[in-house]
Amino acid sequence: MKKILLILVFALFAFAKEYVITKYIENKPVISVNYQGPSQVKKILDMDFKVLDHFELDNNASVKFDFTYSKKSKTLSVKYIKNNQTVLIKKYHSNSYAYFPFLVHRAVYDINEYMKMPSAKFLIRKVIYSILVAPKQANIYLADYTLSYKRKIIAGGLNIFPKWADANQTTIYFTKYERLPVLYKYNLYTGKLTKIMQSQGMLIVSDVKNGKLLLTLAPNGQPDVYMLDIKDKKLTRITKYPGIDVNGKFWGDDKIVFVSDRYGTPFVFSKNLKTGSITRVLYHGKNQVGVDAYKKYLVISSRETDNAFKPNTFNLFLVNSDDDSLRRLTMTGQNMFPNFSVDGSSIMFIKRENFFSKIGIIRLGENKVFYYKLNKILQSFDW
Repeated sequence: MKKILLILVFALFAFAKEYVITKYIENKPVISVNYQGPSQVKKILDMDFKVLDHFELDNNASVKFDFTYSKKSKTLSVKYIKNNQTVLIKKYHSNSYAYFPFLVHRAVYDINEYMKMPSAKFLIRKVIYSILVAPKQANIYLADYTLSYKRKIIAGGLNIFPKWADANQTTIYFTKYERLPVLYKYNLYTGKLTKIMQSQGMLIVSDVKNGKLLLTLAPNGQPDVYMLDIKDKKLTRITKYPGIDVNGKFWGDDKIVFVSDRYGTPFVFSKNLKTGSITRVLYHGKNQVGVDAYKKYLVISSRETDNAFKPNTFNLFLVNSDDDSLRRLTMTGQNMFPNFSVDGSSIMFIKRENFFSKIGIIRLGENKVFYYKLNKILQSFDW
């Protein structure tokens, strides 16, 4: 049991593009944004435009967007106005007032699309995350990217490593520690809970793609990366190293990346699934504890200090496999668990600070980072 716990601790730290915007937008479209309604809704609206950073706001602009939120009808209305003429009206409705952040996010996303600006799908993605609430107790929550909306969806016991199971974000995978760790699939809309498999030691979904899951399994004590085909239930062992291989991520059509201690301390490696060749990816830092992939890009969390009596610094780096270029994304603190947005324009990550966590969002093209605080320890997330 002690050995399993040590491996799990390693995995907690090891789990955690082609640029859509290749340079900062120099000539931003000038628009006017007006709002009527509750101040809580305006706060989210202001935040969206600030984080998006695609527009110059000016009350005298010829292109205007008038927002009105009715708390009574739980409806957000948006008028698209050009040269004082209303050209379009859109309405967004929810059954609960608490859901208004998602209405605002969708409305701002639609404006961004209407103005033909670079993709901003991060605005409308739902976030799932696991929070440690007590010893051997972790709950899973659903939230928007700002964490303004939060709803507990899984509770009771140790529920960890949630992962979206489908592109429409209707179902999730997660691990529940019972007598043995069990992998479940849960439908957020129907409440249906389906047992997928169980295993000795460790059982974590680290990536999902085209009906295939990358898993970290440790049936015999040492974890390796496996692939599970959901359709035919075929389980294939991808790595076979007598040490620690965890956190596999699909990288293109024929490779994966993962974290391994085959050099004594954990570093990120890639494996070609056709040839079987394994290559170390980044020669930087004391060790590397998290990775995610998007097209030809990798984002890696790397430890840069060697402190024995105070927290070490973990920073995020962006690697371009085409030219081996390296871009530093963070400067200080413990920055871990990086995760690309579905369009590659942003990276979400966890920043550890004492006894609480922050979710950070890096807007890659805009060279900006935004933080959203949680008052508990964030175990893992997906968006």
